[in-house]
Amino acid sequence: MPSQSRFSKRNIASFSLIFMSMQILGIEGFAISMPKVIYMCMSPLLMLSLSPKMSKAVILSALFWTVTVLLQIIQYDDVRMSTLYYTLMFLSVFCLFYNLVWLEHCYSLDEFLKVVKIVIFAYSICLILQQGAMLIGRRRFPLFNLMGWTWQELFRLNSLAIEPSHAARVLTVYFYAFLKLLEFRNGRPISIAELFGQHWLLVFSFLYTILAIGSGTAMVGLAILSLYFIKRQYVMLVVSAAFLFYYFAPMIDYDPFNRALATFEATLTLDEEEIQTTDNSAYTRVGMLTDFIKYTDLTDTQLWFGYGEDTTVFRTKHSHPTIVIYGLISYLLKLLLFYSCSFCGFFSLSTLVFVLMFTLNIGNIHYGFACLMVFSAVKYFQTMTSKN
Repeated sequence: MPSQSRFSKRNIASFSLIFMSMQILGIEGFAISMPKVIYMCMSPLLMLSLSPKMSKAVILSALFWTVTVLLQIIQYDDVRMSTLYYTLMFLSVFCLFYNLVWLEHCYSLDEFLKVVKIVIFAYSICLILQQGAMLIGRRRFPLFNLMGWTWQELFRLNSLAIEPSHAARVLTVYFYAFLKLLEFRNGRPISIAELFGQHWLLVFSFLYTILAIGSGTAMVGLAILSLYFIKRQYVMLVVSAAFLFYYFAPMIDYDPFNRALATFEATLTLDEEEIQTTDNSAYTRVGMLTDFIKYTDLTDTQLWFGYGEDTTVFRTKHSHPTIVIYGLISYLLKLLLFYSCSFCGFFSLSTLVFVLMFTLNIGNIHYGFACLMVFSAVKYFQTMTSKN
């Protein structure tokens, strides 16, 4: 059998996904990555070459983006088109990956499983190298994505992401994909015993990495992933254990866990000041949801069409800025795109990850779209498995 071309559909899909799943800070910087911008600008040409077809992702992306742009242009004279073009770039690379997976069938299940493993191991190896550098006194080592930030500690590092919370989201989504792919391959959910018996190296790599990055978001991710192993007949047992765990939780001396627990308790009060006092980083995400629940007036016509980029509404009421700026119509079209192309169901772990870890939105950020791409591939293999 002839060797596969370096520019095959599968390799382009894998490069797109892996490239969007990490940020090499020494080359790409901390904010807008010019290498990613260049590649995203190339993605429409790649799609025309490799899969020039109208998929659901292409149609819904075009609908969401076009309506968003039109609503802004009709209402406002000075529209910041650079932000909207940047959104279009992310949508383009997502559509490229979606077409290659869903229409060109570029992956077998085992081939995509290999990509998932590569990313998890890469994050783990990078973290260990960072910790080694820290142990010998090197707080700045760009080769290992170690940039000398003051917040960096031996057990609070960013690995292949910009910050620990980003790494936590990526690892959670990839390990979720790992579990689901094994389930599809075996024809049944995989057990904890099977995981540690047959895939112990990857499991330990994942657990060590997500615990050692020192992120409260990682604790949320682990809690969500643990739900995968709960069977219906054990629900009451798990609920009882959760109450006991919550009771004894204050005895656990682990800062990321303590911050996640304190934020959870503050969130239940819907008091934004208390949430901000507890964890200011978490407040920027959780506050969007709590304030949206408290302050959103669905009878406000302007909210449906957007207040525009220069609005000060979300500065006084920290409602979801995406909704406030571009409007609920735009936001609902974005949700339609996400749910149609990426999530396996409304009541699913993928939806729970989207709600609790992404605050019901993915903006112009590379790792967010990488996670959407992973979810879309998982949905593809679920669909293919159900047909067989």
